[in-house]
Amino acid sequence: MSILGIIAFIVLLSVIIVVHELGHMLVAKHFGVYCHEFSLGMGPVLYQKKGKETTYSIRAIPFGGYVLMAGEEDGSQDDETEWLKEVPENRKLTSKPTYQKALVMLAGVIMNFLLAWVIFIGISLANGYRQSDPLPVVYEVIENSPASEAGLQKDDEIISARADGEEIKPETQYDLLKFVQLHHDTLEITVSRDGQEFETTITPEYDKESQGYTLGYIVAAYLEPIPWYMSFVEGTKDLWDSTVEIYQSLGLLLSGQALDQLSGPVGILNVTARTAELGLNAYLSLVGLISVNVGIFNLIPIPALDGGRVLVLLIEKILRRKINTALVENVIMISFVLLLGLMIFATYNDILRLVGM
Repeated sequence: MSILGIIAFIVLLSVIIVVHELGHMLVAKHFGVYCHEFSLGMGPVLYQKKGKETTYSIRAIPFGGYVLMAGEEDGSQDDETEWLKEVPENRKLTSKPTYQKALVMLAGVIMNFLLAWVIFIGISLANGYRQSDPLPVVYEVIENSPASEAGLQKDDEIISARADGEEIKPETQYDLLKFVQLHHDTLEITVSRDGQEFETTITPEYDKESQGYTLGYIVAAYLEPIPWYMSFVEGTKDLWDSTVEIYQSLGLLLSGQALDQLSGPVGILNVTARTAELGLNAYLSLVGLISVNVGIFNLIPIPALDGGRVLVLLIEKILRRKINTALVENVIMISFVLLLGLMIFATYNDILRLVGM
């Protein structure tokens, strides 16, 4: 892996984290909450600058970041915290109305979606065209591939695919590839060639570079010129499509159907390094996609995440009383352990894919 790939990965993470945490801080400051520190990264301090009120830090480990706000009920501070003693009560997050607390907690997610939207619009503006979803039609068969072994030829169209008792009639190549990721043993497919239909079987193979299962043929890209103002529509469509796709993937993960496809930091580093080599457009698209991923991930109602913290606020609003602080802190700690376990499992998946197991 090249130095350029590693730098691209660090830049990608840094941009997404800074935007997310900046969202929290800007909304917190707007509501008068005292923000003690804005940090990019974790661990030992590499660089620090004191602003008018907030200290800005860059730390050694480029995974994560945070905004340290007065009155956060996450176990990170108590009344004996030195800097907190000097903060007036009305500048603590705990003193703010429920809707303001919720907006502060959701601001990071909103900024992640906004970043992705701006990137997708920018790409569309720069290109001046939109790419229609490719049809499941063979443009070129790769030698010694599943498609070659199945006897597929140029201009063959895959009408349907069946596996494990399920069937799909793909409208696009993306529909077919999603089906292949879930059913990557032998598939029965119906193919249309010169107006005639026939049945054959194909066995997908795992591709280390794309970290997914492929059929071994190339499809044609369909490009359509668009006026500049349609870029806003295309950017919004790309954001919506990315959001829907990630929610669907999350559903598959939660149901246990796609655990082997889960990627951690190693997998993201590998994908980022390869995408950076494809050019700026591909790299920016990946930044947008991962930004949406981070936004959706943070909406999961686990107390260690933004979505979970909002859920606690809603429960307290409904019950009209505070939930025991010690209980909340314990649940947050358990959530962190579970998330750490998930990251370890994802990294294990990444390593297995890299070594070809």
